[in-house]
Amino acid sequence: MPVPAGRRAAKSLESASTGGPAACLGIFETCRRFGISLRAIRHYEAFGLLSPRRVGSARVYGAGEFRALTLILRFKAIGFSLTEMRRYLRLYGLPSPRADSESAGTVLEGEQALAALERRRQCIDAMLMELHLIRDDIARRLCARAGTATHRP
Repeated sequence: MPVPAGRRAAKSLESASTGGPAACLGIFETCRRFGISLRAIRHYEAFGLLSPRRVGSARVYGAGEFRALTLILRFKAIGFSLTEMRRYLRLYGLPSPRADSESAGTVLEGEQALAALERRRQCIDAMLMELHLIRDDIARRLCARAGTATHRP
């Protein structure tokens, strides 16, 4: 069974934080570790979400990029746009300061992010409740139909 991208990302962060052999990876290894394509990682870089070091022409990904990729995949899973991802990464102080001269997020930006996430969570909670009701209604109708079919003469 394949390991979900989130778990692969967590393992990457563990290796990076312990200074293990995977502390720095090239682009191919990073893509494999996070379960993403070369096209995706280059797209994130072009959009300013990642800023890997360069050794010659090779990209080298370390702990900061692993953390950013973990967050990017989390943001993607909950439906954030690339612009939203960039805004939220700034709150985490990412990408690295050398890539972005803007300062880390302000208190106001943090408050706005929290409010936006709370609104999103309320919408998700409402949709989950509705889907549970729909599922339960379908199950009741199927049971009723099956019960009617077995009691017919």
